[in-house]
Amino acid sequence: MYNTLIFKVKTKLLVLLAMTLLSSEGQASKLDKGNLQKNTKGLIHLDFEAFRKSKLGSTIINWTQAKEGKESIDSMLEEIGFNPFTALNGVAISTNGEKDNGILILKHSADTKRVLSYIKLADGYYATKYTTNSQNTPIYIHSVGKKRESREEKQDDRGYISFVDKNTAVIAPSRKLAGAGINLVKGKGGAKSLPQISKILKKAKLPILVGYADIDGLEEVIEDSNIKDMVREAVMVLGESDGRFVLSLQVVAQSVETAENLYDMVNGLIGIASLSQKDNPEIMDMIKAVKVTRKQSSVSADFVMSVDKILEYADPELKEFDINLGSDLNKK
Repeated sequence: MYNTLIFKVKTKLLVLLAMTLLSSEGQASKLDKGNLQKNTKGLIHLDFEAFRKSKLGSTIINWTQAKEGKESIDSMLEEIGFNPFTALNGVAISTNGEKDNGILILKHSADTKRVLSYIKLADGYYATKYTTNSQNTPIYIHSVGKKRESREEKQDDRGYISFVDKNTAVIAPSRKLAGAGINLVKGKGGAKSLPQISKILKKAKLPILVGYADIDGLEEVIEDSNIKDMVREAVMVLGESDGRFVLSLQVVAQSVETAENLYDMVNGLIGIASLSQKDNPEIMDMIKAVKVTRKQSSVSADFVMSVDKILEYADPELKEFDINLGSDLNKK
């Protein structure tokens, strides 16, 4: 399912973007429903700014930079002009459920001219002007990849990108969808409300990753019949609250009976894991941090644990880098 949501943004285009859009610190990038398609059936939102602000994220970044070494970081800054640890500000991916449908909207603070200088070096590059009813300056949709050699051949190897404004870019698998993304950024046709997302966002003060799937509306892209038979809707958030790592998942089953079966199955798996890991205190602590609840046809699983504990279990060496990045990261 996620492969479809990411909608085949091509490798070459992604590499070019990674070489340029991962530059400088930028504004926060909270989930904006206006950047999602009107009939959104699935979405993924990554807030990299929240990741950098979180205790877990800042620690991992500090640890990684220390592993790379100052000379290595300075060399990268000199050669490619950006700090790889001050990444994108935010990425919002949405799909209406149709196969190969999806729009990715990037929040960044890159030099657009520099981005284009890389993109224009790619094979098969061309650009077309996109016209909106209320635009003062022209907007272009840039495309790279293998050109179609015949009418029967699909254009699966092409990627499309448009720099709508100074801090926003749209990527899509077709020019038509790129145009739809431009309209979203311009405030036209965005999602009106997402109550399921709004509710679960309250689980984490710093939501880093948010996902939503209307399983019934994703029949064209979900091949597993078991999932479709059991689940109607799923929503999740991964983030941090007051020094605690939070991972919450809520599933709406197709029926109350199915929800009961899911609830019993998850608790049964937790019980088996507890018995098999009773002599492993670290694993037992993680198992105990999971709480599963059910309310009618909804089943929720919440994992909440101190970031300090997670860092300690992951690698004791990480504890040495448990500091706030602050201005040190921004200097890069």
